[in-house]
Amino acid sequence: RRTKATLGHTVTLPSFLHPVPTATDHPSTFNMAKNKKKSGKKDCKTNVLSGESKEKKRKHEQLNTNDQSKSSLAQLLKKHRGVAANTAPPPIWNGSSKSSKQRNFLTPQDDPHLFDECLKTSFSGFHYDSRESLPESLHRDFDSSFGGMEQGGLFLYDMVQPGKRRLTRTSVTRTLVGDPGSTYKYLGLRLFSHPWVDVDVDGNAINTGRSKETNGSTLRKLGYSGKTASALITMGLVNSNLTERSKSMLQKHVSPHTSPVGMVGSADFNLTLVNKMEPTSTKRDMKKEVAYGMGKISVGWHRDSGLKDFSSIAVYQTLKEPSNNNDPWGVALRAMDGGAGGPLENVPPLMLPLPSGSLYYLLDDFNHNHEHAVIAGSGGIRYSSTHRVAREGQGTWQYIRDKMRHFSSAASDFDMSKGIVTANLSSRKRGEKLVSRVRAQQTLMTEIEFEWLRQWFVQGQKNASLHPYWHQSISILCDSFSELERASSEIINRLKILSKNGPGESHVTENLFDVLIELLSERSKLRLSWLERYRDPIFGGIPVDERPFSCPCLDREEDIEGHMPENLDVLVSQLRQWRSAFVAVENSEEHDDTGSTLGAKKSKKSKKSKSGSLTKKESKRQASNWEQLRANLKG
Repeated sequence: RRTKATLGHTVTLPSFLHPVPTATDHPSTFNMAKNKKKSGKKDCKTNVLSGESKEKKRKHEQLNTNDQSKSSLAQLLKKHRGVAANTAPPPIWNGSSKSSKQRNFLTPQDDPHLFDECLKTSFSGFHYDSRESLPESLHRDFDSSFGGMEQGGLFLYDMVQPGKRRLTRTSVTRTLVGDPGSTYKYLGLRLFSHPWVDVDVDGNAINTGRSKETNGSTLRKLGYSGKTASALITMGLVNSNLTERSKSMLQKHVSPHTSPVGMVGSADFNLTLVNKMEPTSTKRDMKKEVAYGMGKISVGWHRDSGLKDFSSIAVYQTLKEPSNNNDPWGVALRAMDGGAGGPLENVPPLMLPLPSGSLYYLLDDFNHNHEHAVIAGSGGIRYSSTHRVAREGQGTWQYIRDKMRHFSSAASDFDMSKGIVTANLSSRKRGEKLVSRVRAQQTLMTEIEFEWLRQWFVQGQKNASLHPYWHQSISILCDSFSELERASSEIINRLKILSKNGPGESHVTENLFDVLIELLSERSKLRLSWLERYRDPIFGGIPVDERPFSCPCLDREEDIEGHMPENLDVLVSQLRQWRSAFVAVENSEEHDDTGSTLGAKKSKKSKKSKSGSLTKKESKRQASNWEQLRANLKG
């Protein structure tokens, strides 16, 4: 272990927080056809098939290669194809949607010809493989993985918060499996993944040959049972299989039709959401699909969220103990009016019954301009594995770990207990740097508390016990939060002293009071909203070990010296008083230095002191409101 001076303290950093070089991402490469020059026509396929000379093609390929080497796939997609929100609607199918039963949707059983026409026209990104077209080994691996997860008790209900309303329990049980340290956030809840490969002491993936027989040893050391570890490793292996199948599907069905040709989204799946769904025969409280009358619905209409733009999705499903005499399970699809629009009224939705062992794909931009739902069958328990390309960004352990490391590495430029910046800068720049440091400190604390710690502890002790990979990570997050809190207390105590004596030799300005008032007020509001969440009546009807439990660094029975109080409103009120006093002392010192008469500045000084408890933003807002009121009175 190493030691590092952090915000006035010398602390021992766990191995997770030792600075390491950041790996660079290698941009993906793919074939791109030449764009038409500005001539009014923009048909890339016509351009590719036209009689270009070999020399022109060679130069064009070289330009494409250079372009790709300078930009990531995400940047190129955004440049040439836009983003999810501005994706155009799918093509409109002009056929008749009336079936013999006069339904509001199409199925292949009612009219196979019409169904296929509509599917190819308005749902062209949807493709599926039948059970017979897939290797038997793939079915065995999925069955083995689902069975191991079931034996390990990994499937749990989620308590989600759609639209910041009261909590609701999902109708299915699920678990998340993926790259080590990955998470998936939906409807206000962050799911923490189980790793599908072996990991090192830093929580990163290690390659042990990708063999079911030899892999999983590090997962067993973490605390996973042998069967559970094997199930997770197997899921990682089938994920690789689905990745290759999805890429093949993209090249066959999507790549030739994009502009530029070949520029398709990613299918490098980094996690899967594994669902277990009860049939209508045993789960009586399912809601009906009311928009089109498709029957009972297990998962409602939605687009998968938190994914990279233009990324594909692959879903495998299997049924346990199915019956031929029951209503089948199926996937429903409907076309949307672009990336941000509602359902297209002139395109009928589709309902496709899928037998056990089916694998279907939502390719490229299909998730942008379509929604899907799962229609419940009356027999057989449905297990499904939805493989996705989640946005890594701020949702991985590696991200928050490296962010804490980066913050700690800059500690040597500050002596926070004295409010001093040691870097060789001008006085004004030092003051700005100190404010920037405290802002980063408080923002990091807010992120750790509400995006990580509270998300972990709200899911209960049972969920925590099932995720041994995360135990050390959560402990490190708690330790880091406590250290940041102690450092915050030091600078706050310094502000209390300076409010009486003035800034002196420190680099403290009123802006430092402002940033603390602003960010602590924000954190206080978030704590109140989470307190309401903890008190939601839904937790009273579930087992004790699935209810929220106390976080040792956040939920203290009494305030501890050297730490910030749990109720931040009192602290914010004190900071306002200290700010007002600090401004008064600062004005008094300026008056003495200039030698001006007391009478000449008494009015200004008194006026500024009275508003000294307000931050600069609040003062501007107050002045703006007053001007608006005066204008209204004159009007």
